[in-house]
Amino acid sequence: MSLPRVGVSACLLGRPVRYDGDSRPHAWIRDVLPGYAELSPICPEMEAGLGVPKPPMQMVLPGGKVRAL
Repeated sequence: MSLPRVGVSACLLGRPVRYDGDSRPHAWIRDVLPGYAELSPICPEMEAGLGVPKPPMQMVLPGGKVRAL
Protein backbone atom coordinates (compact mmCIF):
# COMPACT_ATOMS: atom_id res chain seq x y z
CA MET A 1 0.00 0.00 0.00
CA SER A 2 1.40 3.40 -0.94
CA LEU A 3 1.55 6.28 1.50
CA PRO A 4 -0.48 9.46 0.95
CA ARG A 5 1.49 12.39 -0.44
CA VAL A 6 1.66 15.50 1.76
CA GLY A 7 3.00 18.90 0.74
CA VAL A 8 5.37 20.31 3.34
CA SER A 9 7.14 23.65 3.42
CA ALA A 10 10.70 22.99 2.28
CA CYS A 11 12.16 25.10 5.11
CA LEU A 12 10.53 22.76 7.66
CA LEU A 13 12.47 19.91 6.09
CA GLY A 14 15.73 21.78 6.57
CA ARG A 15 16.17 23.29 3.12
CA PRO A 16 17.67 26.81 3.19
CA VAL A 17 14.90 28.55 1.26
CA ARG A 18 13.72 31.19 3.74
CA TYR A 19 14.09 34.85 2.79
CA ASP A 20 17.29 35.05 4.88
CA GLY A 21 18.81 31.89 3.38
CA ASP A 22 18.07 29.91 6.54
CA SER A 23 15.73 27.03 7.31
CA ARG A 24 13.44 26.13 10.21
CA PRO A 25 13.69 22.34 10.45
CA HIS A 26 10.95 20.69 12.46
CA ALA A 27 12.07 17.39 14.00
CA TRP A 28 8.65 15.69 14.03
CA ILE A 29 7.90 16.60 10.42
CA ARG A 30 11.37 15.59 9.26
CA ASP A 31 11.78 12.41 11.36
CA VAL A 32 8.32 11.01 12.16
CA LEU A 33 5.90 12.10 9.42
CA PRO A 34 7.75 10.24 6.62
CA GLY A 35 6.66 7.00 8.29
CA TYR A 36 3.04 7.93 7.55
CA ALA A 37 3.20 9.96 4.34
CA GLU A 38 5.35 10.66 1.32
CA LEU A 39 6.58 14.24 1.78
CA SER A 40 6.66 16.64 -1.15
CA PRO A 41 8.75 19.70 -0.28
CA ILE A 42 7.33 22.94 -1.63
CA CYS A 43 8.39 26.56 -1.43
CA PRO A 44 5.88 28.91 -3.05
CA GLU A 45 8.32 31.84 -3.01
CA MET A 46 11.00 29.88 -4.88
CA GLU A 47 8.42 28.55 -7.34
CA ALA A 48 7.30 32.14 -7.98
CA GLY A 49 10.86 33.03 -8.96
CA LEU A 50 11.95 34.85 -5.81
CA GLY A 51 15.58 34.20 -5.00
CA VAL A 52 17.29 33.39 -1.73
CA PRO A 53 18.26 35.43 0.17
CA LYS A 54 15.79 38.23 -0.49
CA PRO A 55 14.60 41.27 1.45
CA PRO A 56 11.85 40.52 3.98
CA MET A 57 8.33 41.44 2.93
CA GLN A 58 6.18 43.95 4.76
CA MET A 59 2.45 44.13 5.20
CA VAL A 60 0.93 47.57 5.64
CA LEU A 61 -2.19 47.38 7.80
CA PRO A 62 -5.06 49.89 7.81
CA GLY A 63 -3.91 53.08 9.46
CA GLY A 64 -0.37 52.72 8.09
CA LYS A 65 0.91 50.28 10.71
CA VAL A 66 3.70 48.15 9.19
CA ARG A 67 4.25 44.52 10.09
CA ALA A 68 7.35 42.68 8.92
CA LEU A 69 6.73 39.16 7.63
